[in-house]
Amino acid sequence: MVVIWKKLAFEDDVMLNSVADANAMLYSVSDNTPAALAMAASRIPARLAAGNIVAATKAEILTLLNVADGADVTGSNAPQAHKDLHDPEDGSDPLDTAAPEALLEVQAAAVGVSHSFARADHDHAIVHDITDNSLVTVDGTPADTEIAVWNAGGVDGETPAEVAARMALDDIGVPDAGVDFDLQEAIDLVVFTVANEAARDALSAAATAVGMLCFATGELSISICTESSI
Repeated sequence: MVVIWKKLAFEDDVMLNSVADANAMLYSVSDNTPAALAMAASRIPARLAAGNIVAATKAEILTLLNVADGADVTGSNAPQAHKDLHDPEDGSDPLDTAAPEALLEVQAAAVGVSHSFARADHDHAIVHDITDNSLVTVDGTPADTEIAVWNAGGVDGETPAEVAARMALDDIGVPDAGVDFDLQEAIDLVVFTVANEAARDALSAAATAVGMLCFATGELSISICTESSI
């Protein structure tokens, strides 16, 4: 046979129904002392920054949450439209913007570390420069068919005549093939000159070629080479 015991509770050991008042909730501010906390309309049970559990007002809850009365970021459901508040031009809470960096030279792609944004109509400065890795820019007013010439800031254009005035034949280097003058005159041409005919005869084969003209200033004579080992 199973034996079952049940403990009897005395009135002082149980909470009576009379404790549960209308529009109240059970609470306790000290051990073993349950009581009813009356909840007036628009009150919220809370334990604020100090003190016991209370039926807190809206103002007390807002203070606890550090939220201003009437603050509305999300509205009832979806986030409210508020982009104009952050308009960098005339918004009340504008986003930070700053001028972009200049495009000075060849560079790798990078995310950047700035905490500000660039506006849609921003402009990068492009600087005239001819140092290593700089971007090539036109610094002048070149015309069609002109020749590109570097200047201090970039590239400009010059006519063939202007380029020719800058350059002498010896700037180009020694030709390694015949030069075609297209039956044009060689104006102000001076042929190879030596002090005298003895100096002419002392020229090495490497310094001469068949057809070469040589003027000896001592004798005022001009000769043409008709045979050379080269």
